[in-house]
Amino acid sequence: MNEWVSRAKFAMAGEDGASNVEIIVWISVVLVVATALWLFRDAIVSFISKAKNAVDSFRVS
Repeated sequence: MNEWVSRAKFAMAGEDGASNVEIIVWISVVLVVATALWLFRDAIVSFISKAKNAVDSFRVS
């Protein structure tokens, strides 16, 4: 366990460690957003379709 803590401290030290953590955070955020969009894809498509129909009904011929 102490080895893991010392490895983590070493990885976090300096510029390289900070950039690795930043990359991991960005990848995590992107994966969460992509998963949310994938889970709610039907609701999103339905919302956009309803909005498109509502805007189309505003047109004056």
